[in-house]
Amino acid sequence: MLEQLLKTLISQGQQQVVENPAVPNELNHQVIGEAGRSIVEGLRGALAGGGLTQIIGMLTGGGQQAQGSGLAGLISNPLVQNIIQSFTGKLTSQYHLNPAAASQLGNQLIPDVLSRFTQQVSDPNDSSVDVNSVLQSLTGGKLAGVNFNELAGRLTGGTGGDKDGDGDVDLQDIMASVSGAAASNYNAGGGIMDMIGQLMK
Repeated sequence: MLEQLLKTLISQGQQQVVENPAVPNELNHQVIGEAGRSIVEGLRGALAGGGLTQIIGMLTGGGQQAQGSGLAGLISNPLVQNIIQSFTGKLTSQYHLNPAAASQLGNQLIPDVLSRFTQQVSDPNDSSVDVNSVLQSLTGGKLAGVNFNELAGRLTGGTGGDKDGDGDVDLQDIMASVSGAAASNYNAGGGIMDMIGQLMK
């Protein structure tokens, strides 16, 4: 999942970052890497906070809409807004970009990358990434027994999955498992900068 996301990010970052006069050339890799890290940390944070259905909705909704409406929907999505704010804050505090330029870059790059990525995730003709691989990646592969592609409405699963103690395995159990796995994996996303460097060579 991470490699597909970063490839999409690099493709979009060529014009919005590399060719952006507001971003010094020596910071291109770092800025694109921070965008990737902000997206991954934002998604993991949302999962840890119980936002499984929100993320599944975002991942499965992007490719089912026209690009314009899908992009508009992402821009107004509170989760995406949080990612944009995190990314913009890093640009101004760590890389000392002009706040207006940082805001413009964040508001263009993050929704555009997520729009294209969600279209790829929901494309039945693209087997390189799907909802299951994204969520397994975000939870560190700790929920290998859950097939998120089949998650719809109220789910039942195998034995030992009753996390809320109500006697059955349902969506609440899966959400509890996802939140715990995402929280324990929150800071395990290292290597994004290294991957960006390799992919941009």
